[in-house]
Amino acid sequence: MPSPLPAPLTAAQRALWHAQARDPDSPAHTTAACVEIHGPLDAVRFAEALHRTVGESDALRLRIEETPDGPRQFPVEIEPPGHGFALHAATLLDLGDPDAVARAWMRDDLARPFDLAAGPLFRHALFQVGARRWLWYQRVHRLALDGHGFTLVLRRVAQLYTTLAAGEDPGPSPFGRLADLAAEERAYRAGEGYDADRTYWRHALADRPQAPTLAGRSAPAARTPLRTTAHLGAELTQRIDALAAAVRATWPDVLITAQACHLAQATGSREVVLGLPLRGRISATALRVPGAVGTVLPLRLAVPAGATFADLTRQTVLAVRAARRHQRYRPEDIRRDLGLPGHRRLTGPRIHLLHGDDAPAFAGAPSAIHHLAAGAVDDMTLTLHRRPHGAGLRIDHDANPALYEECELAAHQDRFLDLLGRLADADPHTAPAAPDRPGLVGGTRAQIIDKGRTPRRTSARRTDVPTAQLALSLGELCKGEAGTAARGRAGDGRQPRHGKPSGDTAPRPYHRGLP
Repeated sequence: MPSPLPAPLTAAQRALWHAQARDPDSPAHTTAACVEIHGPLDAVRFAEALHRTVGESDALRLRIEETPDGPRQFPVEIEPPGHGFALHAATLLDLGDPDAVARAWMRDDLARPFDLAAGPLFRHALFQVGARRWLWYQRVHRLALDGHGFTLVLRRVAQLYTTLAAGEDPGPSPFGRLADLAAEERAYRAGEGYDADRTYWRHALADRPQAPTLAGRSAPAARTPLRTTAHLGAELTQRIDALAAAVRATWPDVLITAQACHLAQATGSREVVLGLPLRGRISATALRVPGAVGTVLPLRLAVPAGATFADLTRQTVLAVRAARRHQRYRPEDIRRDLGLPGHRRLTGPRIHLLHGDDAPAFAGAPSAIHHLAAGAVDDMTLTLHRRPHGAGLRIDHDANPALYEECELAAHQDRFLDLLGRLADADPHTAPAAPDRPGLVGGTRAQIIDKGRTPRRTSARRTDVPTAQLALSLGELCKGEAGTAARGRAGDGRQPRHGKPSGDTAPRPYHRGLP
């Protein structure tokens, strides 16, 4: 595929560029995931599939730097695997606790900023942690890919690997060109659709509503957020599904409404404005292009005293539907139209919805996706991941450590989980969804043990494993020599490409959740 030409940034990229410029050394503006693959995997074939996918994606072959005409994107040469390609491969079978070693490497990488001017804006790693178990770590700056683009790339790698394993021709790339995405944005901003969207948002937010948060104050986004994770079992998840069916909605609608109730109860507000991440894409062309278009738009919901959960969920359904219809309008434009000062929040906590059917198979080997990062967190982000095969829900609460202590974050999650259980037990058509008095957000974890609804929760832990043990090449992995190499390099003073020097291998106190 020909190289992308130098080009100005899209509206979404400009917003991210300015956010990154406020803290150039921050690693927060990235999307990262760990794909756990169960089954045999050919590391060389995987590297080929990944390299081909990068070659098909304009957004992954770019670097970005400031020019006299503003920030511009320039093509960057992508070296082949084994010759500078940003893929680190290692077998960790001889290192005691392979998963702990892999998690330590990921944490170390998540704390390292990208060099935007040099590129590339992605990094990958492939770790063998069992005889038939692999961890594929992928991280990309959000200037290159949003969540939708990230998923497109993940699926294409799996598709190419499967095709190559079968000895078949992979055929033409399914991706569209980045230039097409930029042309579509220019046409939108010059057309009637832009005017219609602007009219909608101006009317919906004409009175400039307050956006309450659980912290009650604001702070710049931290470089590394806090995270606490809960795993809801199949029984409670089934009751949530039953509640959704009872109110003629979907499970995401139910959980969005529950978050609105939780925020209203905790803050004493009768109206909340959640942040709703959306693709920012509508056309078939835009949906085929890996790139940075995603957005976070305000979801304004009233939570009046005495309203039933069915009433509130119906409001959520309609509000989400309207936001999706007008999702191409940028939040920066909304702020400008409303005349909001820089310190004034447009939205409160964000709620991010993920579906478990995103995990592809690699030549028949099933996988599971563990989401590690989805951009900077300025307040709090609630990520809801529907796990496949009836395994229930995973709920991640990410928070800005400048606003929340770890114990506060855990308490907020406990109260949200308690609210979910009480809503699932109540009649959604008759019982009020929120108490008349604010602040009554449920009891403690000990009070929700009954009825089998206690979730399994984990908090991020520090793992003291020197990353110098992981400077292994793809060739060593494929030849089965990585164990010997790792033992030798662990003490020979060499510095891995993305590790600390051997004299400074102590990891930092990370708080991200990892598998």
